[in-house]
Amino acid sequence: MAPTFPVSPAAASMQLIGRPLRDLLRQLPSLPVTESGEAAYSEADPDLLVGLAESAEQVLQIVHGGFSAIGLLQSHTSQQVEDGEIKAAHAMAVGRLLVELGEVLAYAQALAVECRRYTADYVGNRREANDDR
Repeated sequence: MAPTFPVSPAAASMQLIGRPLRDLLRQLPSLPVTESGEAAYSEADPDLLVGLAESAEQVLQIVHGGFSAIGLLQSHTSQQVEDGEIKAAHAMAVGRLLVELGEVLAYAQALAVECRRYTADYVGNRREANDDR
């Protein structure tokens, strides 16, 4: 289920906005692993794989959108960093965050692809994501 975003921040509530990263992290421990620590997709519950794929795909959308927004903000603040109005350490911290989020993107993409591959022909009675919150 795609999250619904309210018009005003005051209208935001946990019932209206999905938390795909939280959902992804909550579901990951249920994914079976092999002795070598690799995900055992073939042994996983198909509903779990569908849920992981949905969460990972939503995380991808959110992080990609965030990258775009941060890039726009950085392009407008470069002169302020140069003038010392914004500390270079803060700009570096944002850069480090972007590196880590890039790693999240790569992992989420691979996870979503594998989950979808193992559930390509699965039709189940999966509960809506909001039912288990």
